[in-house]
Amino acid sequence: MQSKFRRLDNLQSFVNTKINHLAVWILIVVYFLIGWGWYAIFGEKWLNLHARTMTDIERTHNVGAYVLALVASIVVVYTLAMLISRFNATSAFCGLKIALACWFAFVFMEYATIAVFSAFETNPWPLICIDMGRPLIGMAISGLVLGAWRQRDIASS
Repeated sequence: MQSKFRRLDNLQSFVNTKINHLAVWILIVVYFLIGWGWYAIFGEKWLNLHARTMTDIERTHNVGAYVLALVASIVVVYTLAMLISRFNATSAFCGLKIALACWFAFVFMEYATIAVFSAFETNPWPLICIDMGRPLIGMAISGLVLGAWRQRDIASS
C-alpha cells in the first residue's frame, strides 16, 4: 500500500515540476524560426541532395505541415523544460548537456540508423547533417536558455 502512495507522490512531483512557461513559449517561437532560417540557408543544397528543384516542392506547402512543425516545437521545448527542471539543472551548461544528450540519443541516432539502413534509399551524410543540424541548434539553444533561466529563478528565490 505504501509503495502505491510513493508512486503517486512521484507522479505528482513530476507533474508539478516548476517550468518557466514564458521562457518555453519564447523558445517555441525561436525553435520554429530556426527551422525556417535553417532551410533558407541550406535549402538549395538540401534540394540538390534530394535531386529536386524548388518547383517540385512549391505545391506541397500547406498549412498542415506548418501546424505539425509548430506542434513538434511545442512538444520538444516543453519536454526539454520538464527534463531540465526534473534533473534540477541550474546552469546554462547543465541545460545544454541535457539538450545535447536528448538530441544525440533520440534524434540523431534514430534518424542516422534509418537513413543509413533504409531499404528504399541511402541518404548521403551531408543530407543527414543538414536534417540533423536544425534540431541540434534548436535543442542546444533551448537547453542553454532554459538552464540559464532556471539558474536565474533559483538565484532570485
